[in-house]
Amino acid sequence: MGRASFFDKFAPRDARPPRGGRGELEHVLRNLEAVLNTKEGYGFFRRDFGLGEYTEKYGTRELVETLTRELREEIGRNEPRLTNVELTMRGRDAGLWLHFGLVGTVAGERHKLRLRFDTLSGHVRVEEEP
Repeated sequence: MGRASFFDKFAPRDARPPRGGRGELEHVLRNLEAVLNTKEGYGFFRRDFGLGEYTEKYGTRELVETLTRELREEIGRNEPRLTNVELTMRGRDAGLWLHFGLVGTVAGERHKLRLRFDTLSGHVRVEEEP
């Protein structure tokens, strides 16, 4: 049995999703959003937990490079049920959201996910690709 995700470590055993299937994927998506919406230095006892502050890098190539690296690191460190992770920058939209493709394996099944980062608020959304 694999390592539990960060938030599952605190959930009662009967509230944890069964291994595999749609329920586990939903828990992975929810955990990723919770982890990626935590700002570094807030909400946890580890100073390096969560994403950094990007307002000083707004509109620069450095923002995209730093953010992409931190997203990969946080996903790898805090969501062990998602393996073989591939994260690619897809672009941005008129609403100033950065769009990423996220492909990974959950319970032996390959899933295509969409990760969006709001450059104004720092909010992250993670969804399964339609």
